[in-house]
Amino acid sequence: MVATVLLSMMILGILQVLIGSYRLAAKARYNDHARYIIKSFADQFLTEKSTDGSGNILPFFNPTSSTGVGLSWTVTAPGGTQTNVAGTVMPAGLQVPLSDSTTGEAPVYATVSYQVWTLDPATGLPAPPTSQAAGSLLRADFTVAFPFGGRTLSQTISVIRATP
Repeated sequence: MVATVLLSMMILGILQVLIGSYRLAAKARYNDHARYIIKSFADQFLTEKSTDGSGNILPFFNPTSSTGVGLSWTVTAPGGTQTNVAGTVMPAGLQVPLSDSTTGEAPVYATVSYQVWTLDPATGLPAPPTSQAAGSLLRADFTVAFPFGGRTLSQTISVIRATP
């Protein structure tokens, strides 16, 4: 009987370690996917043209408060089906899935938002937009937040680029 109790305690201890490692792996997977999402938006901000053919600044590059409007993401399902998620009317942020329902878990959705402002070239601090012959510097902060383990985890990436 003592051996059965000891064996049960050892099995429960091993089970707790396995459950903890599964949660840690899930958190790492969600963190990696969230980082990939905001890095993709930051790369888009750095590489795309900031003006249209008429010289007007595109909405993605206009100074804004924290918003999800103007962001879009393509979600590819395990079967290969693609769905576009756009932030046209989502001022609080764009909802992007970090997981799908094929794992047997409830899907986890991240909220992606960004903020753009003009920087003063002399100080590097936020400044009101001005028209300068040499263009201006824009800073964008992309933030992703998602629920995990009863708390909200978030990551932010900042990028600076010049515009004409």
